Amino acid sequence: MTIATAPVAPRGLPDTDLDGARTAKAGTQTLDRGLDLLELAVDDAATVIQLAARSGLSRAIAYRLVGSLAARGFLAISTNGQVRGGPQLLRLRHLVQDQTDLVALARPHLEWLAQETGMSAFMGRREGDESVHMLRVPGRERVAVTTQPGTRRRLGETGLGKALMLGDGEGGWRRHFDRVAEPHRRPDWLDEMRAAVERGVILQCGPAPDHIHSVAAPVRDAAGTTVAAINVAAAAPYLDPARMQELVPLLRAAADGISQALGRAGEVAST
Repeated sequence: MTIATAPVAPRGLPDTDLDGARTAKAGTQTLDRGLDLLELAVDDAATVIQLAARSGLSRAIAYRLVGSLAARGFLAISTNGQVRGGPQLLRLRHLVQDQTDLVALARPHLEWLAQETGMSAFMGRREGDESVHMLRVPGRERVAVTTQPGTRRRLGETGLGKALMLGDGEGGWRRHFDRVAEPHRRPDWLDEMRAAVERGVILQCGPAPDHIHSVAAPVRDAAGTTVAAINVAAAAPYLDPARMQELVPLLRAAADGISQALGRAGEVAST
């Protein structure tokens, strides 16, 4: 005669705790599956059947999870059956952006950049047609650029400003360059901006009498929007064209680090 027995709990763990552990594990698996589907749908709109195939889930489970996420507003289903991010995701995105202290988030990356280059590192944001400096981390150069937070400049006059408007396109560039003072109107500025789009980094040689050179890169959020720019800047003897080229990977790495902290996925920040 076979006697059915209940599963035996591990020594020291009551049956009720074993049931709780199983329930918690099942809940975690469901959460993981739901998050996987959410990421897939946000990355590339697809039908539930396509999402099931990509995730390795059965269609029944995929339909159930998508239905739950859609009911909470995290996903939306269009009339043609395509599943995409829902309004709750947009709401959360705005809440996170409002609560993110960009200066605190960027500071360790700028400290690393100043340490690696030996030059002062800066971050600024855009306000209309101007850049506004937000943060300065000093370097080790004897003659330092000391632009302080709160300083405003026209976008077309500095490397930081040019990085902020890198995604504006030629029409936007022309509008900004038409407003800068004569010393900043280099004859090859358009070619420089086109090259910067390919490189993802601005190489700026400032005019006389200061001859402040800089290397700058945009910082982007999860949606790909330029929210800030960073640069290193120094007098020409400390930052000649050859040295500027050497610093391009470092600027990319620092900008990418900040962008990823803001939710930007994957590759080094470019346009």
